[in-house]
Amino acid sequence: MKLKHWYISIFVALIAMGCSKDDDNNKSSDDLNVSEEIFYANHFAKTTLEEIYLWNKEIADDLENIDPYTNEDPIATVEEVRYKQGGKEVDKWTTLTDDVASLNSSMQGVSTTYGYRLMLGKFSNTDGYFFVVAFVYNNSPAQEAGIKRGDIIVTLNGKEITDENYLDAVYEPNLTLGMAKRTDKGIVATKEISVSARNMYCDPILAHKVFDIDGKKVGYLAFTDFDLQSIEDLIDICKSFKAAGVKELILDMRYNGGGYVYTEEILASMLAPISVVRNGEIYQTEIWNDDYMAYFKQNNIDRTLYFKTLHKGILNGKELTYNTAEANIGLEKIYALISSGTASASEGIIVGLMPYMNIELIGKNSSGKYCTGSIFQPKDIYKKAPDAISNWGIYVMVNRYGDKDGKNPCMPDGLVPNFTANDDPMDGCPLGDEHEVLLNIALQHAGMKFDKETTRTHTYPDVELSMIDTNPLSGKRIQLNMAIPTIVSMPTTTGK
Repeated sequence: MKLKHWYISIFVALIAMGCSKDDDNNKSSDDLNVSEEIFYANHFAKTTLEEIYLWNKEIADDLENIDPYTNEDPIATVEEVRYKQGGKEVDKWTTLTDDVASLNSSMQGVSTTYGYRLMLGKFSNTDGYFFVVAFVYNNSPAQEAGIKRGDIIVTLNGKEITDENYLDAVYEPNLTLGMAKRTDKGIVATKEISVSARNMYCDPILAHKVFDIDGKKVGYLAFTDFDLQSIEDLIDICKSFKAAGVKELILDMRYNGGGYVYTEEILASMLAPISVVRNGEIYQTEIWNDDYMAYFKQNNIDRTLYFKTLHKGILNGKELTYNTAEANIGLEKIYALISSGTASASEGIIVGLMPYMNIELIGKNSSGKYCTGSIFQPKDIYKKAPDAISNWGIYVMVNRYGDKDGKNPCMPDGLVPNFTANDDPMDGCPLGDEHEVLLNIALQHAGMKFDKETTRTHTYPDVELSMIDTNPLSGKRIQLNMAIPTIVSMPTTTGK
């Protein structure tokens, strides 16, 4: 049965059961204290959370705050009602937007950007802030301006960086960056660089190469997002690793905040042992809300994900098909470089592969994003969506994933490294350089010998760095094929 068909059935059934929850029919236009657009946006958000949300039962009482007639800020209210436990925000990702076109575009890796990823730096003995460039996307304004990993930025448009203006570095359309370098006397200003942001595709593949360690071939792959456009390149890279005889892989996901489950499954099937893929073993399991789980069981619907070589999907009505039969590398071990920036799909691929192969984690604890979301628009939910909210949408958590046995070691606080180490972009080495700190450690674990003079360690222990992550895909694990045909009637502002 096609996903589209079972999803219609369960959604119709759930809406029917949930109709009694909505007392809109007891209200009239006299009760309306918001605009027509906000009324419809409230109803759309509330309906989606009541029926589809993974934690719909847990937030049932809080959903009363999304009153279509009185709630003036549905975007903020959705953020407020997201599931929390003991005061801790469990769901940090469910988001309502009034610009779903931009959201969908950004999910494809297209956004207005300078093309750099920054880390906010602060010396432990001062109140001063600065930026360190973690990496730069190819063919970006930052790269064209000569900015590279490890560069230091100390001013924005001539002003010192503070906790009030630091986000200007990613949101202002034009910037003059005050560059600097680290010396024995501290950080010293050097020059100014002017850059302008532009709308562009950010290619997530930052570096890939093969190292020869006494005849053993070790691959290296650094990438930032599980987007859809990079799938063909990932397949080609895995084919090249296979042709080179790669047996171990250093998978650099320290800056990978997630993306599409479809891309994640494709890469996983190229990294898993070939026997596991040929046998169609379980890759991941899924847990939905109670209503969906009961429906799946009653109708023998299998929501389990399996390793495979033929990958089919649908995005906005377009069929996607990729064959990875010739791209399985034949790996024996993976060294995964992780950090707090490793989230969602990048955690998911490690969780799914762990039961089947030797994976050594190097770095810091990952994010702990263990659930999957999907993007819905009003036209996906209603028989006739009002024009007033045609550009609204919601990215909503629909399930949480586990390995073949339903276990997820990244719950609740992230994957724990086997070997703890700090990422250090100030080491002066580009990603892929054997002397870059985390890669250097992984290569040593793989058997490469280094002289003490060339062995890398954390460069400046007195520096505190935190990622400034505005990547739209970060923290998102997106399920394809979740759109449903129009099946629910939208009430009017008169309640009829």
